[in-house]
Amino acid sequence: MKQDESARESRPSRRKLLAWAGAAAIGAAGAAAGWKHFSGTVQVKVESFFAAGDGRKKNILVLSGSGRKGGNTELLASAFAKGAREAGHDVHAFNAALDPMRGCMHCGGCWSRNAPCVMDDGFTRLYPLLEQAELLVLCSPLYWYSLSGHLKCAMDRLYPYFQKDRPRSLKVRETMLLMCGQTRLLRSFAGAAETYRQGIGFAGWRDRGRLFATGVDGLGAIAGSSALAEAETMGRGA
Repeated sequence: MKQDESARESRPSRRKLLAWAGAAAIGAAGAAAGWKHFSGTVQVKVESFFAAGDGRKKNILVLSGSGRKGGNTELLASAFAKGAREAGHDVHAFNAALDPMRGCMHCGGCWSRNAPCVMDDGFTRLYPLLEQAELLVLCSPLYWYSLSGHLKCAMDRLYPYFQKDRPRSLKVRETMLLMCGQTRLLRSFAGAAETYRQGIGFAGWRDRGRLFATGVDGLGAIAGSSALAEAETMGRGA
């Protein structure tokens, strides 16, 4: 009997349980509100580097891959193009998401119709610009820790220009990579950076610079940040 009474006395009362539950709920709500405030007020951060050009006028193609009109990637690409035009370069822009193309089918039809590819899609409009370009600037949002599918399809379609019996070659000798993403972690861009590095290594192109903007969340979130100013500076130094 005494043991039962002692056990009852050691158990927390219903009032205490309700008090603890209330305190836990308040704490959880406070933590959620704090995280929402923190995540909503984290500023855009930029990591970038680039090697200044030789001052020679170049033909530049800014190739982007975001389907959101007026989005952060488009603003990044436009800032770079603005700086490059102000420096006197010939700049062309192509958005592989707004004029989409299929991935390479590996059908073997390359150059059979006096064109690099037999498929008639966005690449039909892209390849004349590619064949003029000396500097290729890739701009992409971070999708699944890599380049967007739109941009990847465009890059896959370069296959004809690396065949031994190609009638024409690309003039591209230099490249840059500009990316932005919602992530707060710079390491989230590692996969895209490695894809870029391996690709230009295979092509024999020189890496002239990279820009990664973290904390970019929501339409136009990159506006007014140092990312656009840095992209413009990279364009001016192209």
